[in-house]
Amino acid sequence: MRTFNHVGIILKEKMDGMIYVEPLKVHITDCSQSPNKIEFLYFEPDSPLPELVTSQGHIAYAVPNMEEAIKDAKVLFGPFDMGNMILSFVEEEGIAIEFNEFK
Repeated sequence: MRTFNHVGIILKEKMDGMIYVEPLKVHITDCSQSPNKIEFLYFEPDSPLPELVTSQGHIAYAVPNMEEAIKDAKVLFGPFDMGNMILSFVEEEGIAIEFNEFK
């Protein structure tokens, strides 16, 4: 079962205090610090993430098992080991959905 984690909003400019995730070439805010669970993202032009992810927002869910979560899904990116979690993006209903399996 998946559990809501956050909403991702794409920015055209970086905000102060953003965290740079070098492998994905994206600057992010910490959604756990947002009362509304919003993660703001600014993508570098050469980010390896697909256009659907970099051009519009996403909804993120925590999942207990990544393999099970992406089984039969239209996978856009991943699974990718981020150290503290495994990350995947899939497409559902025409939008990007992020799955996080926390370690």
